[in-house]
Amino acid sequence: MGKKVLIGCIAIIGGVFLVFGIIVAYFVVSDFKQEARLDTELEEIYELSSDPENMNLKEINLRLNRVVTKDDYAVVEKAMKAYISDMFENNLNIITLLDDEALVCVLTWENYENDGPDFTRTKKYISRMRGAFQECKRNHKELLTEDKLRSYIENCALDSYYLDFYEERMGTLLEWDTGGSVEESLDFMLELMDVYEGVICFLSDNRESWKVEDGYITFENDELAAKYDSLLYELYEDDAYTEEVPPEDEGMGLIQLNLVFHQERKVGE
Repeated sequence: MGKKVLIGCIAIIGGVFLVFGIIVAYFVVSDFKQEARLDTELEEIYELSSDPENMNLKEINLRLNRVVTKDDYAVVEKAMKAYISDMFENNLNIITLLDDEALVCVLTWENYENDGPDFTRTKKYISRMRGAFQECKRNHKELLTEDKLRSYIENCALDSYYLDFYEERMGTLLEWDTGGSVEESLDFMLELMDVYEGVICFLSDNRESWKVEDGYITFENDELAAKYDSLLYELYEDDAYTEEVPPEDEGMGLIQLNLVFHQERKVGE
């Protein structure tokens, strides 16, 4: 009798462990599937946004605003996509600023004629663009810090496994601009705004001493012309700029445009 009871107890315990094992296996498989689904989602977002010139914004936003996992993984997914969305938005803002066609028109004779000699609109434009570039730079640097990365998930009351999973997947994004190319581009544009402001303020302060004739800017004396030249060339004191973009070359880049414009200036005619 006792032996039968013992066998029965062992069978019950074995059944309990079997059920427990099945449950654990189910959740392990379920977790694996959710992680795989989320990894695929992230890869698709990265691929869609890897080429700025051919981005499908509709598809990117569709993926950033949907949730393909559930339970705690859904919380992790939302945190991931919130971080990616903020980084993506800041990068889009940078691209939009760099693509602003008015940037290459500030130091042109057409702008000198249309907005000079007070340059009210131009001064406001330079101030607005400088502020926008500064904000993008601040956001860019902040987003690439560990504290900012963690801030999207640290208050979600998740188990440490999910926090580690989040940091493991998202940590690589902190290294995407380790070379500093984006920050260097923003610094260059901020320097360009300083040059623009210096030239425009100089022309505004000396409004009675210059004029535009047949597409050329002329000054009443060589001293003012030399000062204008020095302001215009402040950005090109580094040999890297002048060697990379020689004045005689044609092109539509910012540096080339300004250098070509400078070459066409005539003094005292």
